[in-house]
Amino acid sequence: MKKLSLLLFLFVFAFTACEKDEDMYKVLPVDQVKVPVLNAHDAIVIDAGNYNDNTVFAWSPADFGVPSATEYSLYAAFGEKEPALVTSTFGDSLSVSLLAIGKVLYQSEIALDVPVDVKFHVVASIATTYGTVQSAPVTVSVKVGSDVPLYPEHVYMIGAEFGNWGWGNAGIVEMTPVNDHSGKFWAVRHFADPANGFKWCNVKDWKGDFFSLGTDVGFTTRDGNAFVPTAGFYTVVVDYTVNTITLEPAQVYGMGDCFGGWNEGQYPFVADGKVMKLTTTHEGELRLYAKATAANVDWWRMEFIILDNKIAYRGNGNDQTRVPVAAGKVITLDFNNETGTIQ
Repeated sequence: MKKLSLLLFLFVFAFTACEKDEDMYKVLPVDQVKVPVLNAHDAIVIDAGNYNDNTVFAWSPADFGVPSATEYSLYAAFGEKEPALVTSTFGDSLSVSLLAIGKVLYQSEIALDVPVDVKFHVVASIATTYGTVQSAPVTVSVKVGSDVPLYPEHVYMIGAEFGNWGWGNAGIVEMTPVNDHSGKFWAVRHFADPANGFKWCNVKDWKGDFFSLGTDVGFTTRDGNAFVPTAGFYTVVVDYTVNTITLEPAQVYGMGDCFGGWNEGQYPFVADGKVMKLTTTHEGELRLYAKATAANVDWWRMEFIILDNKIAYRGNGNDQTRVPVAAGKVITLDFNNETGTIQ
């Protein structure tokens, strides 16, 4: 009888505890959530000498009534402009590059070289189904200089497979500008292991590095790094004009007489391990290019060729040196080593 009473007591205690846990962790209605409080911030001046530096925004956390990770998104607005997303994070502070702030404000048509009152606020959420809450705005005087390269000149990609996290190592990816499209950069690379992280920076240094521009397409982020979903070839497009980074399965093509014609998207390279291959069918001049939905440009704006066994990108240059090839030649591309062969 004592054992039965003890079991009954434990059952009732466990049932009561579960009920209390449910009450304790019930998500609060939006109107009862404790909103985040954004801390005051000093005036910001962004110029040619400091745009690669970071500044930190901090806030007291929101409380949705449950022990769940909360995402915070920082927004900026001035005048009658709609608030624009700067970037997002999990935690109670965010280190954001001055260039990212200047770029967002520039896209909202901020006046350059004069101080402008900008209102920053953070939006907190734990899931879309539970709604969001936002902090009261904090007004900060921001001056964006006309000498700031609001679309950077360079983008580099570093990671376990791209330089082994060392800026002085071989394998760092220097992304190529999309021809005559300021703010857009691209690269094709083979990613061997989805567990290996990577990220980007505008200089070869741990200064202003980033793993997102605000919108991420085709990859995930965690612990300050980006990750592909599966191994394989990807075209990476960093687009500052819409604050988006896109990774999509690589599409690489031949073009011109040596492949049979000038129809776009007709002569695809095929992956063979960590390289891509395509065989010429006629004699002619070698023309190669990558195609990316995220870039949405004419084929020659992402063009490249092989010169001296190296992949040479057109970038913002004019027509490249012509390379004549014969029929039946196998074109092999090793993007990770930036080499190519014609055999």
